[in-house]
Amino acid sequence: MRLRLAYLTLTLASCLMYGEARATAPLCEVAYTKDASRRSQQGMALWGDLLLAFEHGGHCTVYDRSKGELRHAGEFDVESSSRGNHCNQANFGVERLPGAEMPVIYLSVAQPKSPLDMRCHVESITRKGRKWSSGLVQTLELDTAGWARRELNTIFGAPSWLIDRERGDMWVFSGRVRTVPAAMPTFAHNKLVATRFRIPSLSEGKYVRLGADDVLEQVVLDMDAYATQSGCIHDGKLFYSFGFGDKYPVTTSKIRVYDLDRRCVAARVDLDSLIREECEALMVDGHRMLVNTNSPRIYSVAMPEMTDPTLSRGTYRVDPFAEPEDRTAPDGYEPFMISTYCRHGIRHIDSAPVLPLVKSALEWGDSAGMLTPLGTIMLERLHGLWPTVDRRTGDLTAGGTRQWETYAAKLCREYPEVISAGATVQSQSTNVMRTARSMEAFNSALSRICRDVRITGDVSSRYHTWLNPYANDCPTKLPLDEEMRSHDGRWYQLWRRFVESRIDLHGWLATIFTQPDSAASRFDAITLCEAMFTLSNAAPALDRPESFSELFTPSQAEAMWEADNARQYMQKGRHSVNLGRGWQQAARMLDNIISCADDDITSGRRGLRMRFGHDGCLMALLALLEADSWGTATDNLDEVKDFWQTWRIPMASKLSFVFFRNRSDNDDILVKVLLNGKALSLPIQPTGAAQCYRWPQLRSLALSKIESAYEALETSADTPLNHN
Repeated sequence: MRLRLAYLTLTLASCLMYGEARATAPLCEVAYTKDASRRSQQGMALWGDLLLAFEHGGHCTVYDRSKGELRHAGEFDVESSSRGNHCNQANFGVERLPGAEMPVIYLSVAQPKSPLDMRCHVESITRKGRKWSSGLVQTLELDTAGWARRELNTIFGAPSWLIDRERGDMWVFSGRVRTVPAAMPTFAHNKLVATRFRIPSLSEGKYVRLGADDVLEQVVLDMDAYATQSGCIHDGKLFYSFGFGDKYPVTTSKIRVYDLDRRCVAARVDLDSLIREECEALMVDGHRMLVNTNSPRIYSVAMPEMTDPTLSRGTYRVDPFAEPEDRTAPDGYEPFMISTYCRHGIRHIDSAPVLPLVKSALEWGDSAGMLTPLGTIMLERLHGLWPTVDRRTGDLTAGGTRQWETYAAKLCREYPEVISAGATVQSQSTNVMRTARSMEAFNSALSRICRDVRITGDVSSRYHTWLNPYANDCPTKLPLDEEMRSHDGRWYQLWRRFVESRIDLHGWLATIFTQPDSAASRFDAITLCEAMFTLSNAAPALDRPESFSELFTPSQAEAMWEADNARQYMQKGRHSVNLGRGWQQAARMLDNIISCADDDITSGRRGLRMRFGHDGCLMALLALLEADSWGTATDNLDEVKDFWQTWRIPMASKLSFVFFRNRSDNDDILVKVLLNGKALSLPIQPTGAAQCYRWPQLRSLALSKIESAYEALETSADTPLNHN
C-alpha cells in the first residue's frame, strides 16, 4: 500500500516576472518497495515494465512493475563487478548487440575514492527465461588532462555519464570541486559542469578514452544543492538528485532540473523531510520522476513546472527553437518561398570596452584590498575566462555555428515543398564577421543536406543600405542617426535617470567592493553595472562557458534587463527621442523584402532568400510593421517592458515571410509572417484562422509604410544635433 507523504506546494523563493525557477515541495509518495538487504543501493534504470536496481559493487536486481508493484524477475552481477565499481549511474544507450532484448547500458563508477572513478562500463544484458546475465562490451574512460590548456572547464572527478537517447548524445556531469560542504564554503565557490560528447560506437573497440579533443560542448550551471547523486536526460533537460537525506541539516534531499539548451536551472524541487533517505538515482517515468534511495523505498515525485529564467539575458538569450514552425495555412495552399531577415548566431560581447572595464575595476579593487569575497570570486572567474574572450569582440562562437547548421536541417525537414531539387537559395550578409560566418554555416549545412539546391551567398558592405542602415559606412546614415546611439544624444541622460530609478547602484557596488563610494568615485557606476550585466548575460553561452550569476540578485537582474530593454526601445522603437528615425530606417529593409518578393512571384522562383544582420535592425523592422505590440509608441519608460521585450530576439532570431500559393490558382498568394517560427499579427485583416494575409493587402500595407517612412526620414534629416 502506498504511503502518501505530502501534497503541498510552498513557494520558497521569489519568482521573477520572466520565470525564475521556484523551489517547491511537491506531491511525493512511495511508489515501490524493493529488496535492499545487501550492499548500498545505487543506480536505477527503466526499460518498459522492467526496473533494474543496481548496488555498489555491481549486483543488479530486476523487477517487473507491470502490475503496479515490484515483483522479483531475476538478478545478476555485471561483468565489470568489483569492489571499486560503485554503479552510481545507470542509463540505457541507443545501440544493442545482435539479438539483444534491450540496448546496452552505461554504468558510471563515479566514486572519488575508487581507482575506477573516471570510468563508465558499457554492458549488454541478456535474459533467458528467468536467468539473467550481463557482458562487458566496452569501457569508457574520461581523460581530463589538457582540458585547461584547451580552455575547457575542468572537473574534480566522480563523473556521471548520461545518455540522451532522444538526441543521440552523451553528457558527463560533475562539479569543479567536490559538491559537499567541506569542499566549498559557499555555493559561489563551485559550479556544475556538463560536457557533451558523441556516444562512441561499440565498433570502436573494447576500450575508448575520451579527452579534450572529443569535447563537443560544455554547459556551466549554478549550484544551490549539496551532494550530487544521479539522474537522467529527458527532453533536452538534465534531471538530477542531490543530498544525503536527513543525515545532515544542510544536505537534505533535492532535485534540480537543468535546461541544457538555455543553460539554466529550469526547476527546483526541495524534498527535504519528504525523502529522509539518501537519494541515489532519478529517472523520468512518463509524467513523474522516480527516485531510488539507499533503502527499500523508491519514491514517485510529481513532475515540476518548467520555467525559463534566462529572459533577463535579453538579446544574449539562447533559445533552442525546438518547436516546429507554425506553417499552417488554409487547405489547398502550399509554401513556395521563404524570405527572411536573420540575426547572427551566438557571439562574444560586441562592445570592445566592456570586458577591459570589468577587468580593470575588479583588479583595482583587488590591488586596493577592497574586494568583497564575492568580488574576489568574480575576479578569479574572469581571469580563468580571459584567454577565451580576449580580443574576440563580437566573434561568432562554435555554438553560433551550430545554431545555423541546426536551422538548415530544420527548414529542410519542415518545408520540403520549398527546399528540394530545383530550388534556389540566395543569401546576403553584412560584412561583419559574425553575420558572414552565420550565413556560411547555414549555406554549408544546407548544401550537405540538399545537394540539388542551387545556393549562392555574398558578403558586402554594399548591402548595408537594407541589411544594416545603422552601420557607420552606410551611405544613407547621417550624423543625426549616430547621435541616437552616442552618449552625447539627449536619450542618454533620460536613460541614465531611468536606470537610477530601477536599481540601488550603491547597494549593488557594495556586494563587490568593501568601499563602494571609492569604487563609484573611480568608475561610473551605471557604466560599470551595465558592463557587468552584459558579462553575466553573455558568459553562459560562450564556447568555454562561465557563470557570473551572483553579480546580480534576481530582482537586480530584472531591473537591469528592464533598463537595457528601454535603451533598445529608445533607439529602435517609437519613442519620440529618436524622431522616428530609429524605426523608419527599417523601411529600406522592408523595401528590399517586398521588391524581391515581386521578382520571385513573377519569375515563379521557389526557395529561400536569407538576409543576415543584427538584432536592432530586426526590432526596428518589427516596429515599422507594427507587428504584435512592437509598434506601440510611448515616452513613458515604465510602460515599455509590457509591449517591447528584447528576450523575444535571442541569438539566431529569424523574421520570416512564408509565401503560400493556391494549388488551383497561381495568382492566389497568401503570406504568413513568423518571428522565430511563431505567427505575428499585422494591422490588416488576416484570412481565416491560420493568421495568413493575402499578398495584395500585405504588399499594400508594406508599400504605404515604406513611402511614409522615406518621407519622414527626408523631413527629419535637417534636424540639428542635440535636438530638444
